[in-house]
Amino acid sequence: MDNGYKIPTVLNNFNTYASGHKYVGVSSETTLPNFEYLTETFEGAGIAGEFEEAVEGCFASLESETSFQNIGKEYFLFLAQTGIVTYRGSMQVLNTANQTNDFQQVTVVTKGKVKSFELGVLKRGGKGEPKIVRELYYVKITIGGQEMIELDKFNMVWKINGVDRLQKVRSQI
Repeated sequence: MDNGYKIPTVLNNFNTYASGHKYVGVSSETTLPNFEYLTETFEGAGIAGEFEEAVEGCFASLESETSFQNIGKEYFLFLAQTGIVTYRGSMQVLNTANQTNDFQQVTVVTKGKVKSFELGVLKRGGKGEPKIVRELYYVKITIGGQEMIELDKFNMVWKINGVDRLQKVRSQI
């Protein structure tokens, strides 16, 4: 019997949490960080040119940007937030075997501090769309209970699909 595939189609909904506070209806969107490896140019005898070698587990600055509907008490609570911010969502997935929808939990845990913020605009009858940018030192993404990635810059942890790619490095230093 064909079990088909589960294709993630849309994030059905999500909530933002910080210091035990649930930001219902006020945070509207979050841009997750881009992971860019630090690299070193490598060249030498017997190599036709040069190439960039990624330094395993070492990344450039990581940022997340959280947008809000308008400025308000919730926005300023988030602005003062240091430490853990968690985004919990429900990803709608299409089961190709029976063409039905199912749902998988998506959790993104971040640690960091505010790097910049925009107060947005004041607009009659509209949203101000203020934003807060955080510098991240820790990111962990779990989908359907399975750990996908975890980066902890201060503890030299870099996991992909649950495999700690820096464990050997930590044991050698």
